[in-house]
Amino acid sequence: MKKKFGPGKMTLLAALMVFLSALIAPAFAAVSVETFTCNGQSGTVVVENGAAFSCQVSLKNEDTQNSASISTVSLLVSGSWAEQTSYTGTSFSTSITAGGSTTATFSGIKAVSPGATNKFQSVQIDNTADTFVTNTNINVITIKSLTASASVASAAQGAEFDVTATTIAGGDLGDVTMTWGGAGGCSLSSGHTAAKSVGALSHNTEATRTWRIVQGGADCTNTVTASGTSSSVTTTKSKSATVTFSGTGSSSSGSPSSSSSSGGGGGGGGSVTTTEVSETKTISQISPGVASTVTFTKTAVSSILIDVVNAVKDVSITVKEVTAPSVPAPPQGVYKYLDIKTINISDSDIKSASITFSVNKTWLADKDRNSVKLSRYAGGWNELPTTLLSEETASVKYTAATPGFSVFAITAQPAASAEPGAGQQQVEQPQEQGEIAGIKVPKAVADYGIAILIAVIIIVLILGWFHYHGHGRKLSEPRYNYKPR
Repeated sequence: MKKKFGPGKMTLLAALMVFLSALIAPAFAAVSVETFTCNGQSGTVVVENGAAFSCQVSLKNEDTQNSASISTVSLLVSGSWAEQTSYTGTSFSTSITAGGSTTATFSGIKAVSPGATNKFQSVQIDNTADTFVTNTNINVITIKSLTASASVASAAQGAEFDVTATTIAGGDLGDVTMTWGGAGGCSLSSGHTAAKSVGALSHNTEATRTWRIVQGGADCTNTVTASGTSSSVTTTKSKSATVTFSGTGSSSSGSPSSSSSSGGGGGGGGSVTTTEVSETKTISQISPGVASTVTFTKTAVSSILIDVVNAVKDVSITVKEVTAPSVPAPPQGVYKYLDIKTINISDSDIKSASITFSVNKTWLADKDRNSVKLSRYAGGWNELPTTLLSEETASVKYTAATPGFSVFAITAQPAASAEPGAGQQQVEQPQEQGEIAGIKVPKAVADYGIAILIAVIIIVLILGWFHYHGHGRKLSEPRYNYKPR
């Protein structure tokens, strides 16, 4: 005989089944990753090495009939590129309605090793692992390595040397630039620009760039900065190399060294004491058709006017008076040598340019001031069209047109001698005229006219006396011997 359950027992069993189904249903609900982003980006995400970032995961309850409950969400890291191996999610809802979603945030994620293909392993939802996040690639960028070195340990003022820098990319860098900066009065040699483009560099790829530097009047600190950018994220690193000042005077004072020059090249004539000084001026922009004038106060050059064919920006012009340029001397007597260097403008950018300069009258004392020329060295010395502008109290101002900038020399010819030189034919000059009693006579006669007149009178009187007395004796004698017959 079968034993039957009574109505009371059936009711109790039904209630138990409902309770168990309520407990078990959420565990079987399908909760999965719907979207995953880091710093608001999906796919490949660029972050800087050492910088903290955050990621967000959207979790969806795939069950449209039952709600789901979750207690923990974790983000697991693949490999050791991050500071931690896992990060705990926050700010999510522990109860997800049927078909609903919630978002968990993982904050304070920090990359500690650069690389282009870093990954996450999975998102752990309680005891369930979802590998949706493996589709995300973390490109951790940095300037992995940067070295800077100079070709010399020390240099005299005006000497040139090279600075070379090599960088290695960490992660994939879309655009890399290396930029030189100097402190201590040094400057870039003509034709060199501070910023040098490298372009894209992949992970662990290196690039090298070199700058030509002119030593200033103090220790030169050469600082190179490498900058890499990908997806608007920029990373930089700087390195320095110092070249000590070996000129006369204290290397830390920055004061220019002085030396005497005997006027340079073969023209000779007169000496001038020259102090090596330099002055740098900058122009933010020069546009075609609008000439720009740069003024100087420390050198023989007072201004430079430039008109361009191409627009140029951040132009730097350095005028330096040098005593011993590394070029042959010109054939004329040299007043001063000028080394003019530019940054961010080349001779091909220049439509026209002119240099205004002054020459001290003391040096011009035995020179022909109309023979003053500004000569430019470009494979040889070339005299530039030079015009005398004005005469100041202690100097004479000139201007000269030039097609570009390099080493210049201010020169002049000796003045013509007052005495005729050897081999020159002397030209007889007419005597100067004077007047005596309104009559033009030689100047010598005019100067001694009274004395000469007295001497003439005396001579006439003497001659008259002899003449008179000689005839008197003859008249007292009978003219004929007359005898009557």
